[in-house]
Amino acid sequence: MKYQKIVLLGGAWVKAAEVKSGTRAKIVSETINQPSSFVNKDGSSKTQDVAKLWIEGVNEPLNVSLNRATINALVDAFGEDSVAWQGRYLTIETEKIRVAGKSKTALYLIPEGYVKIDDENGYAKIVKKEMLTKNSPEQVPPPEDPGEINVEDIPF
Repeated sequence: MKYQKIVLLGGAWVKAAEVKSGTRAKIVSETINQPSSFVNKDGSSKTQDVAKLWIEGVNEPLNVSLNRATINALVDAFGEDSVAWQGRYLTIETEKIRVAGKSKTALYLIPEGYVKIDDENGYAKIVKKEMLTKNSPEQVPPPEDPGEINVEDIPF
């Protein structure tokens, strides 16, 4: 039987709910794809992309599982090799979400000059600020106050 060497990052993990949005951090290791504690529908192990993250004000680097929005932004900003992601200042953004009905806190790592938005399907996406167009949801002004509405003008 043939085996492959599995490299796992040991140590403590980031607790996203305890991190304040706007905190700066740096990735200080190569990102490793490793088995997670979750399983696919067929029973096989899911994997996660894990890196060591040094958060300002914390005395040691912590493990963090990078979500797809973060990975896509890091690839766009610094290239495909996760070695190049190390030592770059990133801004942490957290967001309360529901996963299978349970409240969780998602953690995103935002490169300088980027911003997290929701795409047209409501998924988180991290894009260059300059990529936002005049018609993006973040830049559309709120509708003007229509003033007083006559009840007789309502069609239903």
